[in-house]
Amino acid sequence: MSNINSFLQKSFSSFLSSIILPLNSISYQLVKVAKSHSYIETLGENADSLHIWIKKSYEVDFKKAFEKQVRKAIKRLHVNYARLAFDITAEPFYGKTRGLYIFDTHKNKKFDGEFKFMTVCLITRNKQIPLMALPVMIGEGSGGKLAIELLDFCQTLFKKIRFAVFDRGFYIAELIDYLEANKIRFLILVPEKKGKIKGYVEETKQLGKFKHQMKYSKDKSCWKPKTTIVVCKGIDKFAWIFATNIHFNTRVEYIWHYKRRWQIETNYRVEDESRIKSKSTNYLIRYFYFLASLLLHLFWIVNKNLNYYVPFKKYLDNIEQELLFEYLKLEQI
Repeated sequence: MSNINSFLQKSFSSFLSSIILPLNSISYQLVKVAKSHSYIETLGENADSLHIWIKKSYEVDFKKAFEKQVRKAIKRLHVNYARLAFDITAEPFYGKTRGLYIFDTHKNKKFDGEFKFMTVCLITRNKQIPLMALPVMIGEGSGGKLAIELLDFCQTLFKKIRFAVFDRGFYIAELIDYLEANKIRFLILVPEKKGKIKGYVEETKQLGKFKHQMKYSKDKSCWKPKTTIVVCKGIDKFAWIFATNIHFNTRVEYIWHYKRRWQIETNYRVEDESRIKSKSTNYLIRYFYFLASLLLHLFWIVNKNLNYYVPFKKYLDNIEQELLFEYLKLEQI
């Protein structure tokens, strides 16, 4: 698969001129481990050497390598207008080691820590395309700056972002200010809190809309963005609360558009089938493997929309066989 080799070549471009990397071998090992849903240290050959190469590389190189493949996919699929879903996914980590990218977990979880990645996905009727992922660092707060970085990136991919939907973890004043300033239609699930939000819920019988002012500090200045809080009651046992700049006439429309975000959860289940595991505590190594897993999902989407449909596991089988053939041919075996 030339696309996988292209991703690797771009990822290691910072030092590729000083060393000859066995790209075909690396590609084959990555797909084999992804298909087996196993650890690179267990099934992959020369994992130690690969980890040394990853550590010598830069995060920005991995982003650019992934971006190149995303742009090719979007062009081939003829996608010009975007509906986006944002979320944060976690990868479990076992061990006592801690660092800037390893988060402590609750006691009820079976693992000791986790790496977190913020992702953005294109949601359409028959295409759920992973567009980019960023590693989350402890101390970055609620992730508003990372979400804005992803939105800036997405605005370079499409003619227009028609809609963006977010989970409750993205109810952030700075993010809402950015969305309003860039005239991006959005829907953010709001956690039910005390104060004004709780008051809005109590005032609502079925559908309530309230002008709401937020506040945040930036560059030694205080900013006060405004948004609309929409409360939907009477459909479920709990109240649906949204921050939005979209006007719908019914409660069902707000909830239906938000539930389209759940497609990204389906993506995670698919990507889990190709998750390349590692025992490394280095965030750059974990980030590289996370992007590689997303990349395999991306290639599968392009293939099933432009060529033919096969189940994801079968698609990985096909790629593994192709890469093995290329590897053996080059080695003259």
